[in-house]
Amino acid sequence: MNIKTNLVKSIGFAGVVSALTAAYAFQPAKTEPVYVMAPFKLDEINVKAEQATLLTENDEYALEVKYVADVYPDGNGVGHNWIDVEVKEIKDIRVYSEDGEIQAYVDRLDVVEIKEIIEQELRERI
Repeated sequence: MNIKTNLVKSIGFAGVVSALTAAYAFQPAKTEPVYVMAPFKLDEINVKAEQATLLTENDEYALEVKYVADVYPDGNGVGHNWIDVEVKEIKDIRVYSEDGEIQAYVDRLDVVEIKEIIEQELRERI
């Protein structure tokens, strides 16, 4: 009777171990973040929603950027006045490939370039 009990326990243990191994094997692999680098080009911008879509130069990745912009009158004090734009904050950057949203790293210098592209487009539209 003792041999039968030990045999059942060892078979049960082997079943649990193989089930856990199979569950681990079928988990999706954790991918490293992709480095997305400049140059970028503007695809579209929604001024009211403060959202812009930029593409990498080779159109491999699309960046969806949410920002906060400030539009204000500016002048030089001698009668020349104009309206200027400043992007105060980049709130969120989401990166998409053809497979959907991906984990990506965007360098701070590239974020500065994204800010400048958005500001330039906003200046042209106002």
